[in-house]
Amino acid sequence: MKKIYFLMVFFAICGYVLSSSVDNGRTSADNQCEVSFHFDGLQAIAFGDSKRVSDGILDVHHHTPNIEIKQVKQGKETTLYNIRANELKGKALTINVPNNQLQPIRYYSPDMNKDVQDFRWCLDIENDLFQKQLYLREDKLFCKIHFQVGEFFTNQLTDDKYKFVAGSKLHSFNRRIGEPAARVQLGIGKNLVINGLDKAISLAYVTGVSYRVNITNLPPKDMMNMDHFAFYYDVVKTPTTQFMPVASKKVAFGPRPYICGAAIFGKSSIN
Repeated sequence: MKKIYFLMVFFAICGYVLSSSVDNGRTSADNQCEVSFHFDGLQAIAFGDSKRVSDGILDVHHHTPNIEIKQVKQGKETTLYNIRANELKGKALTINVPNNQLQPIRYYSPDMNKDVQDFRWCLDIENDLFQKQLYLREDKLFCKIHFQVGEFFTNQLTDDKYKFVAGSKLHSFNRRIGEPAARVQLGIGKNLVINGLDKAISLAYVTGVSYRVNITNLPPKDMMNMDHFAFYYDVVKTPTTQFMPVASKKVAFGPRPYICGAAIFGKSSIN
């Protein structure tokens, strides 16, 4: 009887611990409030300033800048703001969490080949292709967005590998390319504030709610073309070899391609 009693007590304790652990994990997840940023289309994300990250939206024919902000609650998305090109033209936006001392960072893992969120998967034109600063021409930018906070990471990878060619020249780069994204975890009572528009936008901490910010600069679908990568060479001051991306290995039928993708400039800054 004693053995049976102790076994019953043991299983009861184990069940309680497991239940508490699950409940605590669920409560912790429910208490999170994340603001995520997703970048698609021609834009130069510059990391040359250690205190902030700057996104320069390229001013390119047939490409339309847009910022869409959605609230996500229990899997349901609700559009809160849709900021169109005419509202963005010539503006310099600032994204910050007031009374927060953190600065933007890049997510690096011990081994990028084992972690698809490692930021090094994203194409850094200055570091990956040229190993030098190219200096961005700000007169070629439609608008600017300065991030005072955020962890930058890779959201997803292309299915194909890509290499870069310029005429008969072949660059050593040959891998999949990441789509850049960023995230900010809001603490209780905190707001993420976007300044620089006619009216400031504030995204407040709400339990069980997240926000998704889509920053795009895309052409119509029938005009999407990998050759649009050439527009990045129009926005740099330093003359350089114009390497262009080409798929080096097909790994899937109808793969997710690298078209009009956002690019990183790891050495340059934007005022």
